[in-house]
Amino acid sequence: MSQTQPVMPLFYERPEALQPERHGALGLKPEPDFSFASRAVSVPISAAEAPFAARHYPIVFATAGEFLPLAVLGLATGENLFVDAAGAWESGAYIPSYVRRYPFVFATGEDQGRLTLCVDRAAGRVLEEGGEKLFENGKPTKVTDNALEFCAAFEREIAATRKIVEILRKHDLLTENQATLTLPSGSKVALKDFMVIDAAAVDKLPDDAFAELRHNGALPLVFAQIASLPGWGDLARRLPAGRAAAEPS
Repeated sequence: MSQTQPVMPLFYERPEALQPERHGALGLKPEPDFSFASRAVSVPISAAEAPFAARHYPIVFATAGEFLPLAVLGLATGENLFVDAAGAWESGAYIPSYVRRYPFVFATGEDQGRLTLCVDRAAGRVLEEGGEKLFENGKPTKVTDNALEFCAAFEREIAATRKIVEILRKHDLLTENQATLTLPSGSKVALKDFMVIDAAAVDKLPDDAFAELRHNGALPLVFAQIASLPGWGDLARRLPAGRAAAEPS
């Protein structure tokens, strides 16, 4: 009987549960390299990040799965317009937590109640020896402790975001959308298969429904998503003149 291979989260290839016995010699390159994200056209963000992400990226919602908000990083499949050839993220641009936590990630154990810190052994930043150690004398170093705290905070924020998305869907505030952008080359690219906040529906909400959004911390995400829409034009202007998006995202 064949076994179905688990679907890895975006970026991750060989996550392994961190253990001092197996990973005592591992280290990290001190300088971050975002080459792993250079082909990511979008990444999930939490509701708490939305006001920061909206300054630099259009924010949309996925049309399937958990319907999480996404920061859109490019206009063509396999292209991130914010990562250069050297693996540097554009200076001054907000880097989403989903990206910053890599190569670490939490995995849920068989009891579904315990989260285990993992590291992607395939990550270019992970060194078999040298670098900033993950363990010293069998104990986690500050690097590992910081990764644990960061991943825990991210999981809390994503859990809160899931609840907010449920409320948005409950009140039918997410609507499928599409757009056509004119690129610097003069060509056009069609964007589809994403959802946005229905601003008109928000405006028509009864007082009790609007209060529910406010009490559950949904309003920053609502307003940030709407405010992020000019970011589509900013993405189009990032494409070099004379070049068209190879394939709509």
